[in-house]
Amino acid sequence: MKGTERPRSLLHIDLDPFFVSVERSLDPSLKNRPLIVGGDAEGKGVVAAASAEARALGVRPGQSLASARRLCPEGLFRRGDLDAYARVSDDVTAILLAASRRVERPSADEAYVDLTPEHPSNGSPVPLAEHIKDELQRRLGLDASLGLASCRLAARVASSWARPRGLLVVLPGYEASFLARQPVSFLPELPPHLETALTKAGLLTLGDVLAADDVVLTHAVGPAANRVREAASGAGEAPVTLAAPPSWLQEEAVIRDKNADRATLDVVLDALVARCCRRLRPFGLTAESVSVEVRRQERALRRSESLSPGVDDEATAREVARQLAEPLMDPATGVRSLQVRLGRLGRPHPQAALFPGIPGFASSR
Repeated sequence: MKGTERPRSLLHIDLDPFFVSVERSLDPSLKNRPLIVGGDAEGKGVVAAASAEARALGVRPGQSLASARRLCPEGLFRRGDLDAYARVSDDVTAILLAASRRVERPSADEAYVDLTPEHPSNGSPVPLAEHIKDELQRRLGLDASLGLASCRLAARVASSWARPRGLLVVLPGYEASFLARQPVSFLPELPPHLETALTKAGLLTLGDVLAADDVVLTHAVGPAANRVREAASGAGEAPVTLAAPPSWLQEEAVIRDKNADRATLDVVLDALVARCCRRLRPFGLTAESVSVEVRRQERALRRSESLSPGVDDEATAREVARQLAEPLMDPATGVRSLQVRLGRLGRPHPQAALFPGIPGFASSR
C-alpha cells in the first residue's frame, strides 16, 4: 500500500425480504407471522417475497401462489403495494446518501455504500454503519443486516452472516482468510450450471477455487475460469459510483378516501414536502421552484412559485407548498391525488452584500 492510501470501507446492506419489511412497517400485526407477498390467498400468480417464517416451510420467491398455499396453509397473503415500496425505497436511498454520496442500489433488497474516510486521520466507519442501521429501523421500521469490508464480495458475505439485524466487520488484512471458507454459492452472478460444475469438480469453497490448478478449473467451467477465479478473490471489482445529483424531485400520493377533509390533505401534503426535502438534502442543492398539483376526477390543477434564493429547508418548502395548494384544495372532497415537485435545482447562490464596498456587512437568509 502506497503512502497514506487506505483500504476501501464498503458497506453492504441486506434488506431481504424488502417487500415483507415494508408490509410489516405499515402493519405491525404482521410481525413474526408467515407473510407471503404477491397476491391473494386464492388468486393466481407467483410469490414476490416471503418472510423467514414462510421460508422455513419451503416458500420461495418465484413459486406459484398455489404451491405457497400448500406449503404454508397458515400464511398471510398480501397483494403488495408498489407505490409504497417505491416510496420506502427512495427513503432508504435518502438515508444512505446522507452518509455518503457513493451509493448503489442493485435491487430493492440491497445497497452498497462507500464509507471510506476522506482523510487517513479520520476515524473508523463502524459508527457510521451503525448509525445507518439505526436510522433504517427508527425512521422506516426496516430491519437490515450489514457487512463492512474492503471489497464488495467480502461485505456481501459478511452481511449474510450478520442476519438477522446484525453488523459484521471484516478487518483489513483478513479478507482472504474470511472469503476462503465461504461456499462457491457466494460468487456474484454465478449461473446455476457453473455452480454445479464447480461442486462436481470438488471445488466447494472460494478458497478451493483460488487454489485450484488452471487445468482443473478450466475443465470445470471452461472459458469462464479466469473470471470465476478473479471473482472468488474479490479482485477487479468496480468502485461504488458517485450518485448523480437530480435535476428535479417529485413526490405524489393517491387519496383513496374521496371524502378526506382539509386537515387530512394538509398532512399528506406536508409528508410529500418532507420526502422531497430529505431526498434533496444529501446533494447540498436548493430548489428555485416549488409546484403543487391537485388532481380531481375531471381535471388536474397546478400552481408554481419561483424562489430566490432557492429553498432547501423543510419548513420553508412546506409553507410555500401550503400557500400554493390552498385554493386548489377547496373543496377538499373529491381530491384524487396530490403532487409536490421541486425544480430548478442547483447550488446555493452567494448572498449579495447589503452595503457594497463595506467589509463585514452582508445579508442573511
